[in-house]
Amino acid sequence: MEKLIGREKEQAELRRCYEAERSEFVVIYGRRRIGKTFLANNVYGESLAFHFTGYHNAPKERQLELFAKALQQCGQMSVLPKLDSWYHAFDALEQVLSARRQKGKKVLFFDEMPWVDTYNSGFVSALEGFWNAWAAQRDDVMLIACGSATSWMSDKLIENQGGLYNRVTSKIYLRPFSLAETEQYYSQQHTQQ
Repeated sequence: MEKLIGREKEQAELRRCYEAERSEFVVIYGRRRIGKTFLANNVYGESLAFHFTGYHNAPKERQLELFAKALQQCGQMSVLPKLDSWYHAFDALEQVLSARRQKGKKVLFFDEMPWVDTYNSGFVSALEGFWNAWAAQRDDVMLIACGSATSWMSDKLIENQGGLYNRVTSKIYLRPFSLAETEQYYSQQHTQQ
């Protein structure tokens, strides 16, 4: 991995959430190509228990296939699970994670989450059930929801008035680099060439 430039406060917050004695629901958002995924991957890298990336303009069925592949990899399953709804998808995720024995928090990284919430998919409702009925009842889960669609992230997660009301434990709005960080990035790129 490349060296992470700047983002000290954000890195410290992610570490604090990991070390907390409760499950954490973290939202990372900001404009496209600002480094949200890069930040999460550099802080957690290979220690992610589960990583799923939504696909732009993909229908619910395709999103569920991709989720099944991520589950298969996470649970080291020989057979790809068949998922017909987000409720079944999150049930399967609970089973896979419950079977994992590891020290520290199980870090779940949902990248491009707004792309997963296709029309009438039931994704947010299933996420609510997963968080409220399972993850929040534990002390070893860290769910990172990441996305560029700031209005979706705000409306559906941060300011949710339904089952996820007041459930986000940390929000990180990633801003563009400062002038000093930009200079540091520029210098690093030119010394690597």
